[in-house]
Amino acid sequence: MDIEQQLGESFTLEKFTVRRLDGSVVYIKNPMFGVLKPIWRPYVNFQEYWLLVQSKPDGPPETYNCTYLVDWGNKSTRNYEGPIENARLLFNTKQQEWEASLTCAAFTSQFRKALGGDGNPKRVTKIVCFALGDLSSKPPDWWRIQNDALPEDERELETSIVDGALVHHAIALTMANIIRSCAKPSDRGIRLLTQDPGYCDETKDLIKDLGFEVVGGYGAGGFTEVDDETVVFSPFPRAPAKQIIADLARPLAFITLIGTTVWNSRRKPYADPESPRTKQMWERYERWDFPVSSDSKQLGGSLHQLSGFTRIGE
Repeated sequence: MDIEQQLGESFTLEKFTVRRLDGSVVYIKNPMFGVLKPIWRPYVNFQEYWLLVQSKPDGPPETYNCTYLVDWGNKSTRNYEGPIENARLLFNTKQQEWEASLTCAAFTSQFRKALGGDGNPKRVTKIVCFALGDLSSKPPDWWRIQNDALPEDERELETSIVDGALVHHAIALTMANIIRSCAKPSDRGIRLLTQDPGYCDETKDLIKDLGFEVVGGYGAGGFTEVDDETVVFSPFPRAPAKQIIADLARPLAFITLIGTTVWNSRRKPYADPESPRTKQMWERYERWDFPVSSDSKQLGGSLHQLSGFTRIGE
């Protein structure tokens, strides 16, 4: 039983089985076993390369060689506050803003070129997205406190907290439309999949209506969907997405965050840093900048930090 399936059955499992690097297994006690209305929800916490080789091990010694563990997120605050209102209206507005932007026009041209859409389109069967962000989350208390402390004319709307997630989902839909427009008549339909353990039920319902398939609700299943006919869109993941994919497949294209710095300012590893395996993987790809225009800052989503990669030799 894989870890995604185990977490989905946490009510009936006394312990989780986690596999180590050498193929042996570790059994982790499930504190939510038999709990009818748990306030804690499990998710897969990946242990990325630099954490394993440079950081001081934390936790029981038997877990030191695990590339993933089980962690828990508390649902109490979200359940109490509920989702933001009018998420669908907010998305429709942001999608219209994105599609009318100079950045969207520039991206459409660049992405179509990367796919060979001007003459010899490359075969793509699915887009797999990671960590696009929840569309219905209210801001945390610390954000409200900081925002309220600003002069009135500098305060942001609470809904601005989801601006990045809104534009990321709009971009994914644009990518799907571009791929469909480039595809040969004989190619089958394009699947649009998305994984984010932070999705609430309201967001899942909304994006399903938009055409997304929600996968990997506990943070792992989406990686099994990636293959050589996939485009990966992973803007700001909280898991080592590139490292995981480097061991699984060579997708046709990536759009992701690329940084040369492994450690952040607090001497902690980034969630999705480069590693020897990703460095080796990029040797087979051509890099291009995510095209941004003067209106990109207004759109949100920190698009200027993203890069695209297309597999060489197609």
